[in-house]
Amino acid sequence: MASKKPKQIAIYGKGGIGKSTTTSNISAALVEAGYKVMQFGCDPKADSTNTLRGGEYIPSVLDLLRQNARVDAHDAIFQGFGGIYCVEAGGRSRGWDAPGAASSRRLNC
Repeated sequence: MASKKPKQIAIYGKGGIGKSTTTSNISAALVEAGYKVMQFGCDPKADSTNTLRGGEYIPSVLDLLRQNARVDAHDAIFQGFGGIYCVEAGGRSRGWDAPGAASSRRLNC
């Protein structure tokens, strides 16, 4: 029997348009339809995986790498709604893209 090739869906766009909500709902619908689902969040706020875990935040891969030079996958993958595997990659801190944010960081160094 041939193995099934994993499918990947990427959702991106400007902030505040509902990407995390849409992504979480797609993952929930797919798991309820019988698919195995892993959701990778890349938002510093961890909105998409937070939603799938009933409001419980998980450490991002970047957070784990700050603590250890090597991260085991079992330390970064958590289960959410319906058995969805949730991973947060992490990202820049909130406000990084705000006007003047980079300048204020340079001044505070």
